[in-house]
Amino acid sequence: MGLGAIAYQSKYGNSFITQTAVYDRFSFTGNSLTNLGAYYNYTYKNIYFFGEVGKSLNSGLSYVNGALISLSPTVSAAITHRNYAKDYHNFFNQALAEASEAINEKGLYAGLNITPNKRWAFSIYGDYFQFPWLKYRVDAPSKGHEILSQAVYSPSKTFRVLARFKTENKQQNTDLDVPINFLDNVKKEGYRIEVSWQLNKKWSFQNRGEISQYKKGGANREFGYLIYQDIDYSPMFSKITGNLRIAYFDTPSYNSRIYAYEDDVLYSFAFGMYSGKGFRTYLNLKYNLAKKLNVWARYAMFIYKDVETVGTYLDEIQGNKKSEVKIQLRYQF
Repeated sequence: MGLGAIAYQSKYGNSFITQTAVYDRFSFTGNSLTNLGAYYNYTYKNIYFFGEVGKSLNSGLSYVNGALISLSPTVSAAITHRNYAKDYHNFFNQALAEASEAINEKGLYAGLNITPNKRWAFSIYGDYFQFPWLKYRVDAPSKGHEILSQAVYSPSKTFRVLARFKTENKQQNTDLDVPINFLDNVKKEGYRIEVSWQLNKKWSFQNRGEISQYKKGGANREFGYLIYQDIDYSPMFSKITGNLRIAYFDTPSYNSRIYAYEDDVLYSFAFGMYSGKGFRTYLNLKYNLAKKLNVWARYAMFIYKDVETVGTYLDEIQGNKKSEVKIQLRYQF
């Protein structure tokens, strides 16, 4: 069994102030914040319990409790309950949450992993959440749920197939021009099929196809998709290694955008956002200049179709191309 406690204070040179929007009423104000917290973990037979409680002085309380359960040699489960007050303040919280911050949220998460043999693995989880107070673009308390299921087939160490389905339901202000906003249901669905295979000790490949669907209220359903080919060249003891992606995407709007992990230079990574219509490509290279000296280089580019500019305001670029270059040098002492 483990127990622990933590206390820390953050101070800033300037004070935080809130916006005039109603949803922002309980946001932090001032220039000093003190947080107190306690946590525990305990193992009983095949169950691992854990939890944490946090309190920001002069404001809200939040807590999370959960358990990891080994039901059999091939089946494991996880369950977590959370309750984050609308006026809980913490600049460094990274707790399980549907929103970007662990505030103004109640929820129950449950997941199941099944590995019947070495070739097959199945996963499924469900998450039900509520937001007791208002949010940006949500002018009333709201709720939603998320479900994901996944199957992985690995007949050998060099070949893997993954299939995934995800659905998410939330509530948001209607897009209709009405005197008083009401909440519409927003439904997002994603379907993914991915094949990873290794040709030999030097070359490996990954192919992915993904479909996204978006529907809000009574509006028409949006349909988008992404397909890409990844190629990786990593021979052992070679001075040069690298990887390449070539992708094509077509999504009607930002609402049906698709995210995909992208390799980057050392200690860096990104989840590329594929929105609109066009091509995406990037190339990463690593070269060992000497025993302790390495250089990384990355070139990435979006090529959009049927547009004259990319980005908005200060980020606006004339034309339909957006490119990025990175170079990183490391010397090890």
